[in-house]
Amino acid sequence: MEQQELIETIKKLPQNQVAEVVEFVASLARREHGLDRVSLHQSLTTYVIQHAGTDADLDTELEVAASDHLLTEDSEQ
Repeated sequence: MEQQELIETIKKLPQNQVAEVVEFVASLARREHGLDRVSLHQSLTTYVIQHAGTDADLDTELEVAASDHLLTEDSEQ
C-alpha cells in the first residue's frame, strides 16, 4: 500500500479507530527508540484495559484472561 493510499484509508476511519492508528504508530516509534520490556508491558496492559469488551476486542475471553494476568503481575511487583 502506498503512503497516499494509506492516508486516504485512515481518513475514512471513524475517529476512535484513527486514535488507535495513532496509538499504534506511536508504539512503533517508541519501539524504534528502544522500548524496554517494562514499557511494553505497561502499554499492553493499558490497551487491554481500554479495549476490553469493545469492538477492538477480538477475543473477549482471551483479553479478559490476559488483562487479569497482567494486573496480577503488576500487583505482585
